Amino acid sequence: MRSWTATVAALVVLLAGCTPSTSPPDPPPPSSTTAVLPATLESYDADGVAVSRAPFCDRVSPTGIERALGRAARSHREYGNGDRIRLPDGTRTIAHEYGCEWQAPGVAARAWVFVPPVSRGRAGRLVDEALTGRCSRTGSGKFGRPSVAARCRTDEGVERSWRGLFGDAWLVCTLTARSPSDATDQRTSEWCVSVLEAARA
Repeated sequence: MRSWTATVAALVVLLAGCTPSTSPPDPPPPSSTTAVLPATLESYDADGVAVSRAPFCDRVSPTGIERALGRAARSHREYGNGDRIRLPDGTRTIAHEYGCEWQAPGVAARAWVFVPPVSRGRAGRLVDEALTGRCSRTGSGKFGRPSVAARCRTDEGVERSWRGLFGDAWLVCTLTARSPSDATDQRTSEWCVSVLEAARA
């Protein structure tokens, strides 16, 4: 006589063989969602963000760079403390900062952080300096304390920038274009969020 254990085992095998195969259930239809837009400084919480006075350019998001330029970059350069660099007006100087620049036809995205520590008093003077010449205050949001958003007319066209103090680090991001439509306040704000994400400690 077959044992009870053998009978149960045979029944399990029989039932397994008779079980119909089933395919995985169809995935649910995609829900209707709103596309997530890149962060601007109005929606970005910059309070308490610490920035390092150190190289950061290799951490800037490639997507952020392309969105800032509105197209793929054609050229890129980086520089460090003590390097001799050419300024946009053609003059040369010794850098006391870590910075980078990406360019495409008619537009340039730049960012840099001072190497020497900056006091709040010095930062206040830098804010005033950013609004001299053919520059005016613009933009909304926060980019350190104190900070300033400026729109300037330059030999390259229109330059929009944010400059601000994070702890003792003075950080700057600029977007310059021949056409004002390539240097909008929103595009500049998104660019500065990309820079801040790369430069934060």
